[in-house]
Order: sequence, then C-alpha cells, then structure tokens
Amino acid sequence: MKVFDVREITAGVDAALAVVGDPRHRHMLKNYRRHALLEVSGHWEDILVPEMTVDHPVYRLTERGKTLVLDGMDDVRSFYSDIVDRGVNVFGALDEKVAVSDHGIFIEAVFAQIVRGSDEALAGEDVHPDGTYQISHRFAATWPYRNGRLAGEFIYDDTGSWRVDEVDASALMSPADARKALAPYLEQSPLSEIENGLRLFKD
Repeated sequence: MKVFDVREITAGVDAALAVVGDPRHRHMLKNYRRHALLEVSGHWEDILVPEMTVDHPVYRLTERGKTLVLDGMDDVRSFYSDIVDRGVNVFGALDEKVAVSDHGIFIEAVFAQIVRGSDEALAGEDVHPDGTYQISHRFAATWPYRNGRLAGEFIYDDTGSWRVDEVDASALMSPADARKALAPYLEQSPLSEIENGLRLFKD
C-alpha cells in the first residue's frame, strides 16, 4: 500500500508540465501547482491574491455524499482559514492524473490524509484513538479558469472508494513540518512566474 508523502503532491501536475506545450495551458498548470503548495503549506492568503484567483470564485466540494458550496471570496476565505486554523490542511494526492484545456484543469486522483485515530474524520470507524491512519478515496474534479486565473473548484468524491488503513506513526506530519518540507518546492513556483503568465491572456 502506498503511503502519503507530502513531498509528492506535485507529481501529477509536474508530469503534465513535462508534456504540455501550449503556453496558456502551461500557465494554468503552474497556477494549479502553486495553489496546491500554498494550501498544504498553510499560506492560504497567497492563493486568493488577484494574480491567482478571480474576484468571485465558486467552489463545490463533495465528500461522502455531502456537498459544500462556497459562493464568493468571503466563503472561500473562511474555508481556507478554518482548515489551516484546525491544522487539517496536510493532505494531497497519492496518485493523480492531470489534464488541461482552454476551460481549465481536469483531475482524477486518489486523495489521502494521515490522521490520529482520535481525529473527527474517523468518527464511527473501528480505529484505536492512539493509532495513526491513512484516509483515502478517489475523486474527479474540474478547476475552471478565466483569463488565466482560477474561477473555482468542482470536486466530486467517489463515496464507494473511502478506506482507512493503519500506518506507521512516522507517516504523520504536522502542518509546521509540511510547510518546511514544501518550502523548496514553493520556491520553484514563484508568484512572479504567475504574473508573467497572465500576459498571455491579454488581447
């Protein structure tokens, strides 16, 4: 069984960047890469700057049959602030396929998060409170872009794929440790690169 490693969260988008040549498409992939690194590092405010995200983003996040709709910047800000404040932003793909078109980014992935047995995400599961567990499930998603900026996230969870596996305690990483581990990767995706890419969308 593959165990989540935060340092591999860009593997899918990096594979896409290795083969995609269209400059506008590459820009969207680079935006997606920077977004993921910022989110897991806890730098959520930097996701929502005008160079990265439209003024009124809309998210539809579906998990285990429940859909959370975030309509507008205030909702999205509250969402990111909450997950970082609670320290539940260390997550990502175990395996991810990323495609891009003029519309935006398309994703199919196995998503994973490692938590302690006492975590509320494991409520109702047959786990030991002192254990360490990997939660994983499949999802498909589309991230529409408008003039080179993220317009939203539409994530659709495969409820039948949810699984919980016990893993070694060493696999658990704190938000502070994740931020430190991802700092070199984030340096590879500077905001200046995104700013330069936006020029491709000006007529």
